[in-house]
Amino acid sequence: MTYGNKKTRIFINFYIIFLILLILIVITPVEGAIEQRGPIVNISAGEHTILNGENCPGFYYSTSTGTYYESLELNFSGDGLIDTGNATYTSKISYGSTAFFGKKYKVFENGLITENLVSYGSRDLQRGNDYDLGNGYKLVLQGVNNDSALLELQQNSVPVTTESLEEGSKFKFNATINGTKYTILEGTLSRVLDSKDPIVSLSSVSQYSTAPIEINVGDQYGSFEVTEATDKKIELKNRVPIRMQPGDYVTILKDLIDFRVADNVYRACSYNMTKDVIKSYQIKGTSLTVNRSDSSSDSCVWTADSFGMLYYDLENNFSTERLELNLNAEDDWIPEGGLVYESSPVKVPYKNPEMRNYGENAFDGGYSVLGWDGEKYAYLGDDQGIVNVLMDDNNSRCLYSGDEWDLGEGYTLRVDDIEWDKVHLTVLRNNATVYSSIISPGKSADLGTHTFLYNKTINGIDVPLFSIYVNNVLEGNGRSGVSLKYPLHFSESPLEIKVGDTFGALTVVETSPKIRLENENALNFGSDLEVTEAIHLGSFEKETGGNLNVTFFPFMNKVEKVDSVLPTVTQWTIPTMSVEEYLLGN
Repeated sequence: MTYGNKKTRIFINFYIIFLILLILIVITPVEGAIEQRGPIVNISAGEHTILNGENCPGFYYSTSTGTYYESLELNFSGDGLIDTGNATYTSKISYGSTAFFGKKYKVFENGLITENLVSYGSRDLQRGNDYDLGNGYKLVLQGVNNDSALLELQQNSVPVTTESLEEGSKFKFNATINGTKYTILEGTLSRVLDSKDPIVSLSSVSQYSTAPIEINVGDQYGSFEVTEATDKKIELKNRVPIRMQPGDYVTILKDLIDFRVADNVYRACSYNMTKDVIKSYQIKGTSLTVNRSDSSSDSCVWTADSFGMLYYDLENNFSTERLELNLNAEDDWIPEGGLVYESSPVKVPYKNPEMRNYGENAFDGGYSVLGWDGEKYAYLGDDQGIVNVLMDDNNSRCLYSGDEWDLGEGYTLRVDDIEWDKVHLTVLRNNATVYSSIISPGKSADLGTHTFLYNKTINGIDVPLFSIYVNNVLEGNGRSGVSLKYPLHFSESPLEIKVGDTFGALTVVETSPKIRLENENALNFGSDLEVTEAIHLGSFEKETGGNLNVTFFPFMNKVEKVDSVLPTVTQWTIPTMSVEEYLLGN
């Protein structure tokens, strides 16, 4: 082959790789969406799976009553294959309410539903501070007289309905939508303050959207089609087969449920991707109910299979975390040692073949992975702590001379120079050089010399803090690029975990061969028990047939700062609606 032909071939290869990288970018799920992981399900031939509010985040679920309406039933006729009509999404209708694609709705009539914007909320209303209901509607306080108030519903500032209400009375305001009157706001006038600046308090407020959704048989939602819309339920079925292969990321129900399939087996983790305005979410695991009226002890166990926010390795098909609750028959609390969180490290090999002969201590030939509060960490050893795995994948990345790659935690990789047979790379920390090396690309004959490796000692352990394989040099249009592969980057800030340390309500009792935490003192269970710093345990009670049933569910809060959903305008105390009530209903 002549030198000219060789350059042409490299040039073509460069653009092929560039095109592949573009395709990978296009199919990657959109960043910025809040990722809510659900349970791990088997998608092999013959499997039958039901996802609902009890076991899968994204579906509507009330954490105060256990109410849910939605379910997704999947029947697999082959490995990763759901034939047409074998995936069924159902929204049951109960007492005029339902849920549709993760949100609670009020049913106006068959096939006509409107979003339940507020459930059992509270707010205060003052003259000049109207209650905006959307689509031009607002509730206005016109005045008060002793313990009564005059409330007016307006549309585009034109009066629709005016009601004089006494303190403690219920109210209901209707709006005409498509020629029919429907209730859009109801609640109780719980308090009236007659003063120079009068104010009233509204409680048990339910607000419904004035823009209802019409659902008809035959309507299509992505690959699903409405097959039934009655006073009992809304049903959708897949109108085309759904196929999944190992490593796939597949949308099942658009804007609701995606599946990410493990790399080597027919198992998938369900995901709910949302970009709602209010980015505050309580992401729960499977609800488990125990009968506290009988004389037996009770236990509940959650792993990544039943609580999707726990860490699961899709590539190697393993999980490491386990949350266990054990209750004595005679106690109404969690006994000492009854609440356990543990994580067991699993050794994984390095993806970079040249790294497999590297290693000291915990990093000999690979590293030990464990989940901690749902995140991926590397285990350093007994009482040595853990470090976050910032990067570890098979992806390739193309950089040009002078390019810099932000690695996180203040680290940057810079390409200083590229020649056909060598690449000069530098790692910087906060813009200061910490390590440089000249690496031969992978096509050279010297096996084992193609990996850029920066080590650092952490807690006495030699850690391969950052490594990357220099695959080959790409030339085209007068510019030289380098293809880099197998990026591996560990945090340099270990999380110290030693026997006796406390995290939330638990104390570390073991750090080798696994990390185990238990409660040292008896605990009361309730709506929000902080188990660790990220994992919470919620519960609610319900009497059925003379038996006291308690439902437990783990959850994590993914919360950005959210101002009061129903803001007050005074300093006197009025119950305000919780974010959980807003997002999940009651």
